Amino acid sequence: MSAPVMTVREQNARRFLGLAATLAVLGVAGNLGGGDSTLTKLIAAVGLVTLVWSIHRFGRLGPEEPMVFAAPEPEAPRKKKKKKKRAAEDAAASPEDPPAS
Repeated sequence: MSAPVMTVREQNARRFLGLAATLAVLGVAGNLGGGDSTLTKLIAAVGLVTLVWSIHRFGRLGPEEPMVFAAPEPEAPRKKKKKKKRAAEDAAASPEDPPAS
């Protein structure tokens, strides 16, 4: 069984996603030391922003072709409901009943 072929765009998106995640983790880890370094805060901020952007970029690749919506089909005419013939049923039932006096 062969591995699926990745396009160059997908390879670049995966690589950028990995680099952005690594940069974000290093920036956050640098801030946990308790120091007041502006550089580590900047690295963390840039890492998180690029991570969000790269996730968006990777998600937009998608394995499927874009969906094409066709024009809606015209609605079929509604069928008329058949009326029940109650008068014939009532007339058939009446002679069996005893006359009311």
